[in-house]
Amino acid sequence: MDRPLFPSPSPISNEADILMADVLGRFQQPPGKYAIAEERYVTLAGWIERDGSALKGNVSLVYPQGGVAQGSSIASRATNDEFDVDAMVELLPHIDRGPAYVLDLLYRTVRGEPGSRYYSMTTRCTRCVQVGYADNMHVDLTPAVLQTGTPLRQSTIFHHRPEDGNNPGMRFTGNPFGFNEWFKLNTPPELMLKAAFDESRTYAATEPLPEQVGMHGMSRALASLQFAKRFRNLRYDRRDRRCPPSVLLAKLVAQYKAREVRFAAAVLEHMRNLLDIFSGHQSRSGLIHEVNPVCSADVLTDRWPNSLTDQALWISDLRHLVTQLDLFVNGEITLTQRKAILADLFGEQAASDAVLAFAERMGRMKDLGQTRYAGNTGRLILPGAALLTGTRAQAMPQTSYFGGKLK
Repeated sequence: MDRPLFPSPSPISNEADILMADVLGRFQQPPGKYAIAEERYVTLAGWIERDGSALKGNVSLVYPQGGVAQGSSIASRATNDEFDVDAMVELLPHIDRGPAYVLDLLYRTVRGEPGSRYYSMTTRCTRCVQVGYADNMHVDLTPAVLQTGTPLRQSTIFHHRPEDGNNPGMRFTGNPFGFNEWFKLNTPPELMLKAAFDESRTYAATEPLPEQVGMHGMSRALASLQFAKRFRNLRYDRRDRRCPPSVLLAKLVAQYKAREVRFAAAVLEHMRNLLDIFSGHQSRSGLIHEVNPVCSADVLTDRWPNSLTDQALWISDLRHLVTQLDLFVNGEITLTQRKAILADLFGEQAASDAVLAFAERMGRMKDLGQTRYAGNTGRLILPGAALLTGTRAQAMPQTSYFGGKLK
């Protein structure tokens, strides 16, 4: 007799849902990779304020932003587990002597003297200082100065191209901390998915890098954002042009509440919403314009799109994504066809591994008489414990940061 796992309808109840959930698990960051990121992040924070550093005593806080703060980080490319860590370096106000000065000072501080650990690994970028590692992981350190008398952690952020010489650069207002708090508030873990993934979630009590979310802290919105980022990464991997920023996708996904309960159908609904939003702007010959919901001066679309051509390319990508996902979710197709769609959208390796694991699991369960199809609907019926075994997402240990906790 099947053990009921959810009230009807279940979010993970058929072949499409199970395969999508399995693929999602396969491009999560493995705990070991996350632990390496933690160690590097903590070490860099200490290095910036080492004895003899120009910034010793001038850093008030180092904290995460972007995917690591939201819990939406994924393997960045199709063939490796490249992992990006974005961090804010909050400096004392007297350090602000102009964008070029601040960025150059942080660059010199991180790089250090010839022969030091980061000397050949450090790059001065337009808004941050990047430390790149041999395994393709990189840590982006963005300097900022807190704006007093404003909402929590609203800051001045600096923009200066290193090749611009005497150009003074620009200051602008941002609040990535506020955005990440808003994102988490709007994408809380969903109990039905938590039960489906059969894991528990413990929230980090302190900063900087939060505990790894993993599949057990998932919501339909967070999952949809990860699928959108994965798809975007693969589409732009070989394009020599700027891609839609993750923070923009995060806002658009978090502010939409999917009505579909089933996992795969909810992801499709989110992707349709993205397509509708961008297509609406394009039809009016306008570029999308979005701001941080907790800081209107913080424009999320200031560097993309630069033109209707940029926007049209992404719309074409989204249209392909929606068309293929619609076939995957609603079409009567074979397992081989499902594999081809998943490989096209989210990567060959993740798709192949997920389909192989699913086929092997179904074969074993068929032999044990543990699977059947519901009459008239074709819905696959499984005992609850068998939904998602054998993927990277299972039995993920908790991870803490900053040597113990990152603050």
